[in-house]
Amino acid sequence: MSKAMRALFQLILISSTIWFCATCDAQQLKLYCEDDRPLQFFDANGSLTGLTVEIVLEIEKRLGLHDKIMVVPWARGLDKLDHDANTVLFTMARTSERESLYQWVGPIAEVEYGLYAKADSPIQIRSLEEAKQVESIGVYRNDIRDQTLSRLGFKNLDRASSNISSFKKLMIGRVSLYADSKMGVSALARASGFQVEDVKQVFPLFKSGLYIAISKKTDPQRALQWNAALNQMRKDQTLQRLQKKFLP
Repeated sequence: MSKAMRALFQLILISSTIWFCATCDAQQLKLYCEDDRPLQFFDANGSLTGLTVEIVLEIEKRLGLHDKIMVVPWARGLDKLDHDANTVLFTMARTSERESLYQWVGPIAEVEYGLYAKADSPIQIRSLEEAKQVESIGVYRNDIRDQTLSRLGFKNLDRASSNISSFKKLMIGRVSLYADSKMGVSALARASGFQVEDVKQVFPLFKSGLYIAISKKTDPQRALQWNAALNQMRKDQTLQRLQKKFLP
């Protein structure tokens, strides 16, 4: 092969590589989240905000991305995450059962889940077996609380389409207990016109780190880039400022 032909071949190869990389970079991410205070919610002006929303927006800004966040029911977002490439879902508790199913960005916070009752409730829970005997426990359908309690053999779960729906059921006596984190209960109480003092934790369940999940079919380089951006946010205290802003 002549020198001129080799040069032409190299030029074609380089051009093809640049085109391929540009195509990869141009692939948009589909960002899904649920309405779940204080992690992601609509404020009084109708703007989407919250701890994880602001973290995701900052990561996208640092990576030069402009993908739109779509608010959907958790079950729909989970289905997209399970089956589609270039898909992101937040906020998700990272568990041993989920570990190999997704790519993880985080942690962004840690929460402790528990069973909550109305402040004037006489219910006392000393074990999981006792919790299984109460009339009903409100949970968010397909959420980590629903999945964990179902796996533990609970048959008394009242599944709702949102956390705020479950919380309101507790306050009007439709369910005996409600499973959530202290962080979630505090935000939901204010959003529902109540005070956090109107409920009490009657039994601790488990702790979990909160993460942003990326679908397994997505290029692993994406997760590496997102984690690198999040680590930068830790170093320059941006993450800590957002945590103080949104977490009670």
